Amino acid sequence: MIKAAVIGVGYLGRFHAQKYSNNPSVELVGVCDHNPENAKLVAGELQTKAFEKPQDLIGQVDAVTIAASTQAHYELGRLFLEAGIPVNLEKPLAATLPQARELVDLAAKKQTLLCTGHIERFNPSLIELKKTLKKPVAFDLIRHTAFRARGADVSVLHDLMIHDLDLVLWLTGGKVTSLTASGSKVLQPTWDAAEVSLELSTGALARISVSRVSNRPARMVRVLEKGTSITVDSGALTMEIVTPSGGTAEPLATETLQVAKRDALQDETDAFVNAVMGKASPVVTGEDGLIALELVTKIDEAIQGRSV
Repeated sequence: MIKAAVIGVGYLGRFHAQKYSNNPSVELVGVCDHNPENAKLVAGELQTKAFEKPQDLIGQVDAVTIAASTQAHYELGRLFLEAGIPVNLEKPLAATLPQARELVDLAAKKQTLLCTGHIERFNPSLIELKKTLKKPVAFDLIRHTAFRARGADVSVLHDLMIHDLDLVLWLTGGKVTSLTASGSKVLQPTWDAAEVSLELSTGALARISVSRVSNRPARMVRVLEKGTSITVDSGALTMEIVTPSGGTAEPLATETLQVAKRDALQDETDAFVNAVMGKASPVVTGEDGLIALELVTKIDEAIQGRSV
């Protein structure tokens, strides 16, 4: 049994707290939010305690999830890592690359677990895709959503594209060797839509398109391998596999699979708890989050016309 808490219980943090409550190996000691009334509301729902200050949790918990605003990640992460308390930190790891590097270095210095909340690695359709892949040569990833205020405090690169960058690295096991990118500002002073083309050390190519100003939401990953095209709708949890049929009238055969639904956030929370308890290795490390943020920074610079 471990004692845990959630810092930042807005829209997403509230769900994080619920997932801790669902885990029989966790005692949810409390929640904390910059809005005390919000903390009290969530604490009441989950029959736990509302803490006024995150510092008050030190000495009370064995682990924390930080789901506060991106701008608060660095200070909150540093507070708990300095105390030797394992941290599951929502993506992006920090608002700036130097801050993220400092958090990763601090976790290593303190020999304390730091995980990053890249929830798509727990999407069951993408887990099935990873099991299926042999030697992918090309990827197309699309992540389009309607505009919402939540997440608009950072660019679409930090809010959406960072998921797909982590996915490409996870699915290929490679590194990015070169990139080109473009972006648009539509409603916000930061990028609202962007596209990037990547070359990977495995030889694969990847194109990623993200938008938070689309009236046609989409979450799709298409992968090409020799003789096979695989398309995953990670929202609908479907996988379409197209292969040569061997026939002349219908040269291609299509198989559509429905992947069983799972609670990805519960799986992410349980994986973090298991890592804290020493039962398993962490699924998404602080280093993983740092690498994804490094790529976001390079893409931002490329869009602005700087050399990368």
